[in-house]
Amino acid sequence: MKNMKMNKLASVLLGGSILFGAASCGEMADELSGIWQQVELPEAVETQFASLYPDVKNPEWDEEADGFEAEFEMGGRERSVLFSKAGQLLQVEEEMEANNLPPQVLDYVQEHFSRYDLAESTFLKKGEQTFYVVELENRNEEAELIFNQSGELVQQKGDAGSGAATVQQASLAGPLVLGNAKVNAFARPEASWVLPAELREVSGIALLDDERMACVQDEKGSIFIYNLKDQELEKEYPFGAAGDYEGLAVDGSTAYVLRSDGTVFQVKEFESSKPQVKKYKSALAASQNTEGLALDKADNRLLIACKGHDKTLGKNKGIYELSLESGKMRPEPVITIPLEQELLQATTDKKKKDLYDVLQPSSLEIHPLTGEHYLLDAVNGRIMLVSEDGKLSSVTTLDKKMLRQAEGLSFGSNGEVYIASEGSKKGRGVIHKYKSGL
Repeated sequence: MKNMKMNKLASVLLGGSILFGAASCGEMADELSGIWQQVELPEAVETQFASLYPDVKNPEWDEEADGFEAEFEMGGRERSVLFSKAGQLLQVEEEMEANNLPPQVLDYVQEHFSRYDLAESTFLKKGEQTFYVVELENRNEEAELIFNQSGELVQQKGDAGSGAATVQQASLAGPLVLGNAKVNAFARPEASWVLPAELREVSGIALLDDERMACVQDEKGSIFIYNLKDQELEKEYPFGAAGDYEGLAVDGSTAYVLRSDGTVFQVKEFESSKPQVKKYKSALAASQNTEGLALDKADNRLLIACKGHDKTLGKNKGIYELSLESGKMRPEPVITIPLEQELLQATTDKKKKDLYDVLQPSSLEIHPLTGEHYLLDAVNGRIMLVSEDGKLSSVTTLDKKMLRQAEGLSFGSNGEVYIASEGSKKGRGVIHKYKSGL
């Protein structure tokens, strides 16, 4: 990044600590010990960096007054991270495309900086606060602006102009429309956790309270409790044999776990040494590959979304119902989703084998405040709303660099969105928290 170090001036303004979690990874740090060549790093910094960024091999380190800073490229973007001497992650800074800036920021640039070109924009995370840093150039003049998450200017350096700014970005296709851009609510999380190795293949999550997340993974018949505050695996509660477990819903002390063949496990007193387990049989075709599970308390039922398909449905996919009163699953869908909807065709750029690939739900959840049905699609990298009549809306693209394989979805009591993603073979699973939904 051309001016990553310039942005350290923001550190004077900002305070707090960031909510990034990671299990220790001493073995990985040993393997990477040859990398730290120019700066003598504390062991705690080496270990934390290797744990958070196991695939980064050649970071550039600098010792700063408040700790140690590493600069590196990740996912095609330049990134800077700052650690305290004790290994605490203090700040994350990442370059971003200008068209992802909030409209309020672009409006301000348009109004006050007519003689400047937008040279670089950066996303800055420090503690619980999010900032946007905009660097402007005009011949030999430079200006740097720092905006808060609401798009309000909090610091300015350089010469201000007037009138409309000329926003130029080589990577943008065509002119940038200022003031009308829609901000992707899932472009930047407000908090993130790197999960321990046991949850590398995390496939379903359910928030228990503000500090604990229940998780399942797609190989082991256990419910894992991850402590968000302490950033560690708190407990593992076995309930069944090994299997491909994909969905999780929790109602008080009872958990429901979905297996990919459509079987649902009811686990009463799931946080005990002797849970009561009951199986509900699937009424679905083997080809449907069930992954999404949502608790619909209003209708006393579970809703099940299928990644695969049933050709008897024609050019449609279905969401199915398991009645908690009768314990039976209906073989016909309660929500039928037409696959030829324009939103599905317009938002995918992948080559599909057939029509069914345009929608491959990996998670299903009901918003606690609005009652809206959310679908997560890991393969196509999207999140969307689906109505009772099967119409899709608010189809939004997820950042594949942050959410490699988005499998789990859960909501906080105030509508905060949690998305869990599986890790690569050498990486870790993650959970990202977003302020609000679609």
